[in-house]
Formats: sequence, C-alpha cells, structure tokens
Amino acid sequence: MQGLSHAELAEKSRVNNKSLSRYELGSSIPPADALKNIADALGVSSDALLNDDTVAIKDKDLLKKFEAIQDMNEEDKALVTRFLDLTIRDFNARKAYK
Repeated sequence: MQGLSHAELAEKSRVNNKSLSRYELGSSIPPADALKNIADALGVSSDALLNDDTVAIKDKDLLKKFEAIQDMNEEDKALVTRFLDLTIRDFNARKAYK
C-alpha cells in the first residue's frame, strides 16, 4: 500500500477505514468515486487496483508512452524495445562507474 497505514490511506483517500478493510478483503465492492480516491491516494490508476497483473509505473507520462507502444506493430515495438534496452544498458553502465 505504498507505505501507508490503513488510517493514513483512509485520511488521504477520504474513505473510512472500515470500508477500506471490506474492499481489501473483497467482502464489499467500492463505488467508483471511492475507487478513484483510493487510486489517487496511492498514486496508481483505478485500473491498477482492479487488475491482478499490476505494473507499478508511477510516472503517468511514461505510462502513457508505454500504452502507446502497445498499439504499435511488431516491427515498431522491436525498434522501441531495442532503443530502451540500449538506453538502460548505458544508464546501468554509467551508474556502475560513479
């Protein structure tokens, strides 16, 4: 939960602690406004709360870019992936020598 206690999440999301517990246990389904407030408090999308295959990308601009890449054809995806691999390799190399 992003390092937040239930009480902190309840305060930050404006959803009471008892409701949060019911949502977490699956005994109750949060209304859309509560779901959005919880997601905003955690810094994730509402979809991330609903999906078991959560990917933690906190940078919303970066997330939008990755979503756009998903729509590309395989050739373009491969090109972007290759560029990312090279950039990450260079970043890790620079970090190792600092």
